Amino acid sequence: MASDPTRSTDALQGGDERSNSVDMQLARLSAALGGQSLGDVYLRRVKRRALLRRGLGALAGAACVADVVVGPGHLSGDPRADIRTRHGETQQLALGARSTATLAPCSAIAFAAGGGRNAFTLLRGTVLVESRPDAASPFIQVATRAGTVRALAGDFMVRRDDGRTIVTTHDDMLTILPAHGPRLTLAAGHAIDLEPNGPGEQAIDWGLATSWRNGMLIVENGTLGDVVAGLAPYWRGALYITPRAARIRASGVFSLNDTRRSLTQLEEIFPVSIRHLPFGVVTINSLS
Repeated sequence: MASDPTRSTDALQGGDERSNSVDMQLARLSAALGGQSLGDVYLRRVKRRALLRRGLGALAGAACVADVVVGPGHLSGDPRADIRTRHGETQQLALGARSTATLAPCSAIAFAAGGGRNAFTLLRGTVLVESRPDAASPFIQVATRAGTVRALAGDFMVRRDDGRTIVTTHDDMLTILPAHGPRLTLAAGHAIDLEPNGPGEQAIDWGLATSWRNGMLIVENGTLGDVVAGLAPYWRGALYITPRAARIRASGVFSLNDTRRSLTQLEEIFPVSIRHLPFGVVTINSLS
């Protein structure tokens, strides 16, 4: 998770200091959301309401936009993508006579030049591959900036986001060619981060890892930051969570088909305050 900001907005107090902090944080909010997109009138109204309430409790979520977890929002502009998915959209592609790839929301791939559909690059997001070799496509190859996965058969998943490249395999071993380091073999039922200094090979539950295919986000022994990162590709807007809120321990099952209900669920279960702002912006702030 992102580190705490220099002055944590979860603990702002004081009279004049409070007013100055509001000005400062509203400026940061405006910058983070594109300057004038919120409108000066709206910013003034937010400021007036905030100062009328006790402390900054009601505004903290709206103001804490530095060093936070943010949902994907810059995917569609990648000119290299041959196929991309939008927020909340999944897409299944035929890679051969029997092999398929399922793209999660906010994902993009580019096919290799002259390589057919059995070789492509994952530019961003998540792809789940079900590889069933045939004469025309004896293998499936997925390239990323951190390395290349080559599978003869079996199901595997590759996720590239937030500075990580995670490869997960279900029922067969995978051959991986890291961009840095020797060739490796990933055992069935394991996952590995291909980025330099990433976590080593770990056992995984395939059903939990691929629960998004069934419209569910299942988090076990994670954090609210993990939950928000999982919900972000399904929310048609931007999700912001403060560092303190992101560190709260969390487990649960959340709907990806009804993300508004899932956000309400967070507020019901965990010590956080959630604010819905214009243009699909949602802020999540710790109450403690």
